[in-house]
Amino acid sequence: MKRILLLYLTQCLFCTLVLAQQKATTSDLRAQLNRMYTEDQQQRQAYAKTEQQYGWGSKEAQEFRARLKTMNDRHLQEVDQIISRQGYPGRSLVGQPLDQVAFMIIQQSTDKAVHQKYLPLITEAANKGELDKASAAILTDLVRIQNGENQVYGTQVRVNNQGQKELYPIEDQAGIDRRRKQMDLEPLDAYLRRMGVKQ
Repeated sequence: MKRILLLYLTQCLFCTLVLAQQKATTSDLRAQLNRMYTEDQQQRQAYAKTEQQYGWGSKEAQEFRARLKTMNDRHLQEVDQIISRQGYPGRSLVGQPLDQVAFMIIQQSTDKAVHQKYLPLITEAANKGELDKASAAILTDLVRIQNGENQVYGTQVRVNNQGQKELYPIEDQAGIDRRRKQMDLEPLDAYLRRMGVKQ
């Protein structure tokens, strides 16, 4: 009987240690994601002020964009390591809004190979409820445009030669709002008004 009790206590202690380690690991991961998000937002807000002050084509703005790329590349290396260890750091692991951070860093990469690489993972995470469906829609459209295809959800806007915002071409325009609704996106007209795109 003593041996059984000792075995039971040993198992309980082991389970407690494992749970404590998992909790510490999750806490560390949340802190890591929060650090990257905070740095990203601070730097992008500072860039917006620099661009407003000096102009998009100025030396100051160009140098700042180079620093933003360096920061994003560094963050992307961290995200690569996280995903390699445990898959997408989604809602059930880190909660909201931190479930969006890895997607944000992937999307902001200037390397289209990164977008191609992670689109299946982002789509899977969204299908499992680990990430907003809208995030999968945004990356899907981005990859399609990079491949010379029409976008599916109407999330991508560009500035034309006249300096006006316009929507990239859309596949099956008639069904756009149905597809947007499936991805928890607002109707296209409302989105275009919010983005300042003339219709």
